[in-house]
Amino acid sequence: MKQYLFDFGYLQQAGPYDNSLDEETISAIKTYQKTFNLQDNGFLLNNQTLQQILLPRCGVPDINFEYGFSRTNYLSWPKGNKWLRKDTKLLTYGFAPESNVSSDMIEVFKNALMRWSTTTMVLNFTEATSYDVANIKIGFYISNEGVEDVVVGDSVIILQNSYTSGVIRLNASKYWLLPTDKYPSWEDDEFDLETGAMHQIGHLLGLDHSFETDSIMYPIINQRKVDISDSDIANTNQLYNDANYGNFGSSASSLVTSLFLGFAFLAMFN
Repeated sequence: MKQYLFDFGYLQQAGPYDNSLDEETISAIKTYQKTFNLQDNGFLLNNQTLQQILLPRCGVPDINFEYGFSRTNYLSWPKGNKWLRKDTKLLTYGFAPESNVSSDMIEVFKNALMRWSTTTMVLNFTEATSYDVANIKIGFYISNEGVEDVVVGDSVIILQNSYTSGVIRLNASKYWLLPTDKYPSWEDDEFDLETGAMHQIGHLLGLDHSFETDSIMYPIINQRKVDISDSDIANTNQLYNDANYGNFGSSASSLVTSLFLGFAFLAMFN
């Protein structure tokens, strides 16, 4: 329990841990329950909470983390779109050769990237000439860190030679279903690839976890969810509808204004 709470941002003190239920742990559990809107029925570790922590989820922390690198650690969780250069309009993607990603799986990622491209109204994606030079690197890996039994995938930012890239790491020990496969059972390590792709791409584009259950960015990955919600769109617009990427609302308004003035100018000569 303590390792889980630490890995996902609720407990600040790193291990090794003992079995004592100290005040910090109690506070972390209560924060977790409040974040996921879990009922408090008088028991701190009630069945609802215990069942929740067993659900498959994304490995990116929920709270209390920042984007940045240290002198000894060249890996960061994604937070915001700070890892992207200003005015970025095109991102390349590539698949780890050792993952042997099938053409059907590649198509799933292409469709997911297209959805996000339409949502941002700024970014476009194209396949890189090689995995090494891709802005977004995608692969399937076996994780031996933290509470890996519930983690189905995560996203990180890596820094190499002053060059940053985003990495999507899906759990290779799970069975990833294509949209043409039967609906996932969620009980046999079967997971919808399109759902995983949409969620992790959202992280690399700058979105934190959302705790609205209809959101693509809801951290629990236990159902097929590929449609971008209204709250996801609003959060994306907040990231990309700024000075670095241009204000679309203002642009549209300016266009209407320009057309109106143009017609008015022509009317003067009629």
